Amino acid sequence: MPLRLPLPRRTLATRDALLEWFDSERRSLPWRGTRDPYRVWVSEVMLQQTTVSAVAARYDAFVTRFPDVASLARAREESVLAAWSGLGYYARARNLRRAARAIVARHGGRLPADPAGLRELPGFGDYIAAAVASIAFGVRVPAAEANVTRVLCRLHRIADAPGKTRERRVLALAAGLLPAERPGDATAALMDLGQQICTPRRPRCLACPLRSWCDAFQAGDPEGYPLRAPRPAARDVHLAAAVARRADGRVLLVRADGSLLSRLWRFPSAEADRPDAARSALAEDLARYGLRLAQAPPVGSARHTIMNRRISVSVYGAGAETPAPIREDGIAKSSIGPFHGVRWMSPRELEHAAIPTLTRKIAAAAGLRESGGTIRGRNRSRSPSRRRRGRVSAKIGPPISR
Repeated sequence: MPLRLPLPRRTLATRDALLEWFDSERRSLPWRGTRDPYRVWVSEVMLQQTTVSAVAARYDAFVTRFPDVASLARAREESVLAAWSGLGYYARARNLRRAARAIVARHGGRLPADPAGLRELPGFGDYIAAAVASIAFGVRVPAAEANVTRVLCRLHRIADAPGKTRERRVLALAAGLLPAERPGDATAALMDLGQQICTPRRPRCLACPLRSWCDAFQAGDPEGYPLRAPRPAARDVHLAAAVARRADGRVLLVRADGSLLSRLWRFPSAEADRPDAARSALAEDLARYGLRLAQAPPVGSARHTIMNRRISVSVYGAGAETPAPIREDGIAKSSIGPFHGVRWMSPRELEHAAIPTLTRKIAAAAGLRESGGTIRGRNRSRSPSRRRRGRVSAKIGPPISR
């Protein structure tokens, strides 16, 4: 049976058990152990809708390239997007830069300490503002993201549907767990508990320090909480992508339109509900660059998911028909002038460009990337095994002369 303590006593016991667990089990993460508001802010934005392992692999490189608010504010958007490449949800990176510029302009380069001031900055919703205030500045304000919400809904068996009512209840319960002297640690402890122990599926209840006070555990139905909003039905999409490569090893990329991947570089591509329709649409698109699809079968394939879209990718080689002239800066031109947002990139440029994960997968499927993730150039010496892998890229099509 759960310990039926009066609520204040239960809250204090839960808080003490939570912090004792955190003191002994806290993970060593690149952003831990700092009270630098800038680094706390960057880590919290990165961790939104992105796994800890993915963020851990990119956080150090990002803060090394942009070590403070001022350097981020000065940076070009494309540089920030390139450093963010692979983390997804690129509006977060754009808002980071916009907020940095606002912090420099309005606050002399220092993040405000109070949640209200933080919420006035681009990209600072209630959660990010509360998390930065709590962890970086020690403000006793609750922050509830998905992990905290899951822990507290199970702890108190909250059966409310997603929405403002549940959010208010969760924030009130989280506030009760924040000690005056260590609010940031309590916030981080709740997040860690949700990530490591109180997971969405198959929670490790017997290892949980709060199980004695957890109503859902005692009822035997922790996976029933919190209630989830219905997800949109998954949609299968077929994408045809083209990899056209010049004799000097440069490959053609175009700048994406649309809200999700705006201003990121991608290989020419087209999508449809059938593979043949996607290929036909791609062939039409390539014609305006003076390129044609190779008649050979796809040189590779990949799978990718963006939100509710399950994308099956077929990668084709492309060759020159009447290749568009190229300026020395790599920008393609047509008879009517330059193609804006179109570039021939060298392997090194591609490796450091602002490209989404889908572009990386297409490069790998075409044999342009090594298994470790490095873009493969044409002039590197390779072992016999690498030459065998390189045969994939040899099928891409006739190189295009400059």
